[in-house]
Amino acid sequence: MFRLNHLARICLLVASTCALTGCAFEREWQSAQGYAWPENELAGCWEGTWHSNWNGHNGGLRAIITKQGDNYYHAQFHATYLKFVPFEFELPMLVTDDGQIYTFEGDADLGLLAGGRYVYNGTAHDGQFNAEYSAENYDHGLFTMCKVKTCGAAEDSCGACSSRAECNHDADSAEAE
Repeated sequence: MFRLNHLARICLLVASTCALTGCAFEREWQSAQGYAWPENELAGCWEGTWHSNWNGHNGGLRAIITKQGDNYYHAQFHATYLKFVPFEFELPMLVTDDGQIYTFEGDADLGLLAGGRYVYNGTAHDGQFNAEYSAENYDHGLFTMCKVKTCGAAEDSCGACSSRAECNHDADSAEAE
């Protein structure tokens, strides 16, 4: 009896933690959606998928990328694992821009449970973001995303707004705040 009750408490704690961490990113995501990001700029909201070439795991991926300096950007990621378990992480990005293509690289220690130190590199251009990553735990794979246009703009190819009514509702909510 004690073991089952203890296990239920642990499951509830894990579920609560996951729900709380997802809420912080969701607030940031909704706020960032209300900003008119320049279309051909790396900074903005991105949405797509991640895929591990090591074990085949994959899931949804969203990012809010902000410019911090001439060649430095900050990326805040929200990923899903097993379709519903959220995982958030932040990565610094050293970026070069030739006027058409952003090339980036970086590394960060995401902690032992997330695989340790990650090294990553990739490109972004024409609204497409492609990156390769590798981790200390041998995991390696791909991030593939496209830039999410603000809801007030033309329809988004990534499906951030599933309908014009949803876009208008999101735009109205952003203005009300």
